Amino acid sequence: MRHFQNKNFRVLVLTLIIILVISVMSLGNNSVVSTALNGAFKGLFQLSASATASADSVDVQTLKEENEKLRQENAELREQLADYYDTKAENERLRKYYDLKKENPSYKIQPANIIRRDTNDDFYSFTLDIGSADGVGVNNAVITENGLVGWVYKVDAVTCKVKTILSPDTKAGAVDKQSGDSGIVSGNTYLCDQNLTALNTLAEDNKVKEGDMVVTSGTGGVYPGNLIIGKVKEIKTDSYDNSRYAVIEPYEDIRKITAAAVITDFEKKSEESK
Repeated sequence: MRHFQNKNFRVLVLTLIIILVISVMSLGNNSVVSTALNGAFKGLFQLSASATASADSVDVQTLKEENEKLRQENAELREQLADYYDTKAENERLRKYYDLKKENPSYKIQPANIIRRDTNDDFYSFTLDIGSADGVGVNNAVITENGLVGWVYKVDAVTCKVKTILSPDTKAGAVDKQSGDSGIVSGNTYLCDQNLTALNTLAEDNKVKEGDMVVTSGTGGVYPGNLIIGKVKEIKTDSYDNSRYAVIEPYEDIRKITAAAVITDFEKKSEESK
């Protein structure tokens, strides 16, 4: 059957058919020879048609198989590309954590993934896939490559729960890098859905202005000093007690993060525990 699929063989068969046709026409009324040749002609014609149909069928099947193979290869390449971008993003995060640790050798940093969000919490708290077995403890600072995002409030062996800096339960000492004014970063219900928090208890004569960077002060021993929190979006007055506060926009959209890291230890905390 493979001979039928050969182009040269098919040409040969067609040539023989042409020769037979000419022969039949030249014999005229010789009925015996004509009948024999007509039978041979019919057989060769059927043989040629069968070979052509078989070859076409094989070609179609081959094309289908090749298309399916290409489709599978494209799907695999798309998956590999997605994995590449995920790996690239992860490597970029780890590099920034490494740079932070290099600047602060006493830091112990444990990268982690967010495995769920607390749907009953309005301030975007979440659970990480590391726990006490990884050295995580209550009140540990939680960061991303772009700054402070929260703190650990509950721990088991393999997971920990985190309250974000959008929550009013957060009380983080902070300072304006440009003006030197200090206050307490704490969230509220009016700001959290906009991914905003507040720098409260500012002095009346503060010099905080829009665009200033706010970082942790390091007082209290819970948070390391100089962790980036965000930038000043605007200065406002509390209608309840007329106190001044700054609205802070974190450098990270805390509502959408999928990974973070826990600072499980740092020098000042170690000294205070001693």
